[in-house]
Amino acid sequence: MSLDSLSNSVPGIGVFPRKAFSIAAPEDCHIQTVTVYLHAFNPESLDQRIKVEFHKRATTEELIEKIFDEKRSDFANFSTDDFEIFETMGTLDGRTFKERRLDRGEYPVAVQMLWPRHLPSNADDPSVPKNRFVLRQKGSRSPTSGGLRFGSTENSSTIDSFLAKFLNQPQDREYADLCMLPELTEQTLLDNLRDRFNSGHIYTYIGPILVAVNPFNFFPIYNPKYARLYCQSRRLGALPPHIFAIADITYHNMLRIKENQCVVISGESGSGKTESTNFLLHHLTTLSQKGSSGTTVEQTLLSAGPVLEAFGNAVTVQNNNSSRFGKFIKVNYRENGMVSGANVEIYLLEKSRIISQAIGERNYHVFYYLLEGATEEERKQHCLLQPKDYHYLNQNNFFACEAMNERYEYERLKHSMEAVGFSQTSQQKIFGMISTVLLLGNIEFVKRPGYHSDENAYIENEGHISIISELLNIKAQQLHQALTMRRTILKNETVITRYTVPEAINTRDAMAKCLYNALFHWIVLKMNQALIRKESTIGKKGYYIGILDIFGFEDVGAQWNSFEQLCINYANEHLQAYFNQHIFQFEQEEYLKEGISWTNIEYTDNTECVQLFQSKPYGILRLIDEESNINNGTDKTMLDKLNTYLKGNEYYEIPHKKEDAFVIAHYAGKVKYQITGFREKNKDLMRQDVMMVLKNSKSAFVRELVGDDPVAVYRWNLVRSTFRAMNAFKNSTKKMKRSESVDRLKVPKEPVNMCGGRRGSDSHLSAFLRGELNVQDLIPEFCDTSVFKTIVDRAKRHPSKKADDRQSALKSLQAVKELIGKKPISNKPFSVSRQFEYSLNRLMRTLAQATPYFIRCVKSNNEKIPNYFDDNIILRQLRYTGMLETVRIRRAGYSVRIQYDSFMNQYRILLPNGRNSTKQDVVQFFEDHPLIETENVQYGRTKIFMRDAEKLLLDDHLHRVIMEHIYSLQRWFRANVQMKRLSELRTKGPPPKRIPGFHITKIAHTIQLSSFDLNDPETLAPFADEDADADFETDFETDTITSLDDEEIESDANVFEEENDDL
Repeated sequence: MSLDSLSNSVPGIGVFPRKAFSIAAPEDCHIQTVTVYLHAFNPESLDQRIKVEFHKRATTEELIEKIFDEKRSDFANFSTDDFEIFETMGTLDGRTFKERRLDRGEYPVAVQMLWPRHLPSNADDPSVPKNRFVLRQKGSRSPTSGGLRFGSTENSSTIDSFLAKFLNQPQDREYADLCMLPELTEQTLLDNLRDRFNSGHIYTYIGPILVAVNPFNFFPIYNPKYARLYCQSRRLGALPPHIFAIADITYHNMLRIKENQCVVISGESGSGKTESTNFLLHHLTTLSQKGSSGTTVEQTLLSAGPVLEAFGNAVTVQNNNSSRFGKFIKVNYRENGMVSGANVEIYLLEKSRIISQAIGERNYHVFYYLLEGATEEERKQHCLLQPKDYHYLNQNNFFACEAMNERYEYERLKHSMEAVGFSQTSQQKIFGMISTVLLLGNIEFVKRPGYHSDENAYIENEGHISIISELLNIKAQQLHQALTMRRTILKNETVITRYTVPEAINTRDAMAKCLYNALFHWIVLKMNQALIRKESTIGKKGYYIGILDIFGFEDVGAQWNSFEQLCINYANEHLQAYFNQHIFQFEQEEYLKEGISWTNIEYTDNTECVQLFQSKPYGILRLIDEESNINNGTDKTMLDKLNTYLKGNEYYEIPHKKEDAFVIAHYAGKVKYQITGFREKNKDLMRQDVMMVLKNSKSAFVRELVGDDPVAVYRWNLVRSTFRAMNAFKNSTKKMKRSESVDRLKVPKEPVNMCGGRRGSDSHLSAFLRGELNVQDLIPEFCDTSVFKTIVDRAKRHPSKKADDRQSALKSLQAVKELIGKKPISNKPFSVSRQFEYSLNRLMRTLAQATPYFIRCVKSNNEKIPNYFDDNIILRQLRYTGMLETVRIRRAGYSVRIQYDSFMNQYRILLPNGRNSTKQDVVQFFEDHPLIETENVQYGRTKIFMRDAEKLLLDDHLHRVIMEHIYSLQRWFRANVQMKRLSELRTKGPPPKRIPGFHITKIAHTIQLSSFDLNDPETLAPFADEDADADFETDFETDTITSLDDEEIESDANVFEEENDDL
């Protein structure tokens, strides 16, 4: 298993292994050196490899042709169509983990650039996985097109032994399902998980819940041999526990019941949530391919992964690649099960990390990638310095991470961005914004006495203002004033006051955080546009499978827990309540509703803790918001207000020692939060003066990032692109009269500034955007107006707000589908806590509309040691997640619930009256069944409740009865066929005494064989031997029938036909 922190032991293993063997980058970045190995991953001779200079836009087909040109003598008797290229991950000591065949139209260089480079210290280590291209002849292997498959033959015995061990897990001492434990205690639970972990079995079931223990090591259990095992819509438990089984059951359950599905992945940071998400995504897309090549959606998703990780992941104490944001990935499917698109929603990017990091942690990866990997030209263009020269990066002198090669990761990031759809120009704009954020942190303020105060803030290093102004394409003087002065409008006059040094620093930091946050959301928006297929927006019916990978519960220390940890743990309280509802509350409520005998199982209900956060008017989030909106409020007054209103709550505690902190009793334990910085982090607003400066930027990219209304920005871009397309169309055609086009297309003479500038009231374009102009008055007759009608109708339903009512907080771009949704209208600024609560509530509503499955990721140890099981760490996680109570209710509960009508239809063959059976007939059937234990079955008002064991017995019984009917039909058919042949021989053949004994004997024996139960092979053995003897001992020319005469054959056949006449 390769999980979140796998990069610490085996760097860079992801959904598909992307580790490179060697990549040389000439000055021309479009040309790369591609190394291809002939026939085997690790050939005996270096002559069996070839290096070619290859363009990044050249295809696999062209690469094979180039190899043929270089090695013409070796391939004299073959054509290029006889060979294929595979992307293979393996080790030099003979292990191959994964393999994928490249499509003929794929770009090998683009694939190669997505491979993370191994560390120099591991270059010659034969046990470290590497990636290579291997050229093989067709037919020598049987891979699945476009998908992963099992590795090469040189290590097949190793992998086969691992697979055999996986499939033959001992049942006497290691229980694959914790519900089957003979004795249920904390210790037996822990012992079973440890025994399985030490045997290499990292997955365990609790009924339908999957427990995944992160080994901090890679196991070869994700190759196509395993994928093929878990793609037949098998029930959970039919095969050993595996994450592919969860993907398989969700996919086929979606198709069977026609409902949306979701998988909720939870666990601490470093427990493997992100990597589990990657495995789920890969198997889900593999299931939908049905043997075809990988979809564009899958390829885009895989390329989007490195981009999201670069901008949203960072090195923390627990994890070298920790996700500092939550994401909900929705994979959309058509009714036939094919992928039709995808969408990524993100939650609560940790913006405070941009300006400061804890000891032993770094800022986001992308900063270090850019500074280490940028070319000289890029360094000059973006005014880049060294990491130690930036205030936002040098606070704890942690610059380099041993597990990363930033220079190579930068190249990989650029190629991933290009694969997602970012052009070279867009990439440079993004990197310019990254440089701007870093340079903002270097602006220093000094205190100088002024006319009204001795605390006035002035900028000491003016040169940074000039550089930042050039990067943002704004006026340096305006930026200088916005960072040091506040403008307040009082009635008819404007009052200007200077910031103090702390206020100026807060303004600078807020600008940096908001710019980076807006940039991150903009990148996600562009990814979603690439993931949305055109046909998926036409309105075809379909369903989705959602995968939630959200930050785990955090307690970074009593002195460090702050506002971010409060929001993260609030989200985890919500998810734990969701888990409790589906596993405990809803299930027990159904038992009581159906009137079956049931004793309630006690569990830790955290609903009151969730209410502590969101209740009105005195919930924690409401009180924090209220104090944040008071002009003279402070962190101290906020804490006093929290203590005053919440001191009587059982989940809220005031520390015994007087300090600026409070304690919340979470489901995972008590956490102390330091109140310092809460107010500023919750407001987190870009000052209005700074916002207006950015809106007046000459760069459309900057204006788009800070636009007040993302929907308006989207409409403007759409209309602007349409007008440009229409003008290009007019200029390129000579068939239409220019006068007609000009008369119909009334373009305003003055440009309309949609990003904060004055908007012309008489402009046709402005009126159109407000929904006040008829589309036909603006658009020429030769243009399709359907998209404009949609925008106009939507604009009429939601008219523009007045400028005074617009929220002053920065609202970053979301996915287009999300943008059209209306957020709560309020005159108050949209604080971070309100935005997060709004997003979280929307997520919970989405989850409530889907059938959930749960994966509990568990961290095996805190030191990230491979294959080390720390009992104390595991036990702590088992306790706060309520694992013991979960096993108890799954054991005592009835996991199978079937409506009476559905049961009668599904098992009608077993019931005495078939479909006409009554409820009493069903009850009598269970009571008379010799193998079913009646205490494990209960009869509700509308449903039958039973345990998994009874359901398995029923299904096995049903299968045997159906097979008996099938065998009877086969016997009847075979007997009729042979009787017909015998009749033809009598009619058309020679006299009966001269019929060849060989034929008659074989027909007679076939009829006899047909009358036996084919379920018992031993019954057929003597007749098969007799038949074989007859074949060799019978004289074809002279012998007559001696074993059976005609009358006996006909009699046996008639009796059989009478007995099976009803079939």
